[in-house]
Amino acid sequence: MRRFVMVLGSALVSTLLSPSMGQPVFDTGAAQAPSSANLICSEGRIICVSQSVAHSLISNPLRIEVHVNSPDEIEVDWEIDDSTGQVLESSSTYDYPDTPTRDSSPTKTLHIQDFIFTPAKSESGTLILAPSRYAIATGKVDLPGIKIPVRLTTATTFVTTLEPFDPQALGTAIMEWMDSHDPPEFDPKLKLVAHHDTIMRIDRDAVIGATAEAVLRSGGGGQSPWHVTDWHQEGRTAHVKIAGDGWAGVSYYLADVDYRIRKSVLNLPGIKKFVFDPRQ
Repeated sequence: MRRFVMVLGSALVSTLLSPSMGQPVFDTGAAQAPSSANLICSEGRIICVSQSVAHSLISNPLRIEVHVNSPDEIEVDWEIDDSTGQVLESSSTYDYPDTPTRDSSPTKTLHIQDFIFTPAKSESGTLILAPSRYAIATGKVDLPGIKIPVRLTTATTFVTTLEPFDPQALGTAIMEWMDSHDPPEFDPKLKLVAHHDTIMRIDRDAVIGATAEAVLRSGGGGQSPWHVTDWHQEGRTAHVKIAGDGWAGVSYYLADVDYRIRKSVLNLPGIKKFVFDPRQ
């Protein structure tokens, strides 16, 4: 597990997130992995997934459990393609710092979650899982992966974010605020304009997470991408958790996305209050 920083309100704190990703749909307790008869595995059985994944309808966000059979640090890259060859989404456990890839036990489960922003052009496609092992002596070594046929939806969802009309004005406001931290919460009064993204249809309960993720994907991510890992709504209050690696300039970046995520989520119908959640 890698160290990263997180925004809480407008204060920057250093922390480690718990290994939950997205809505509480994964059982991270002591439940045993499915029997080998119900698994699709790579050569050598380094990674396996439930047989039910094959020919299933991929939801958005993608959520999948990958069973790892190795005491080593195993990273998993994933990619979803439609039948036209278009790549809909690709990422890696390396980009999600709260996915526990370091575990000395011989078996562990990686809980993968990722939003799919590119709409599919066909109703069939392929989920590709590509594991790799890293060691100081050998560096990164690619391992045999899995290609799984899946079903896709061509339906779409309209995601709206609010962006500053003058991005330079936001940058200037951030620099001035970072020099004084006055007021304590960064909330400049800037003119905002709506920006729209058409993405693969999302689950009904994922609009808060997708809106925050759209802000994070809109650019300015510096050296390493950040992602939404959890979200929920309590009454009219929206909660979001984001995670990523620390790098030079990350404080400026977090002040930027804090402001834009907050304004964008508060623009959603029924949302009156916004909270960045710390680790549990």
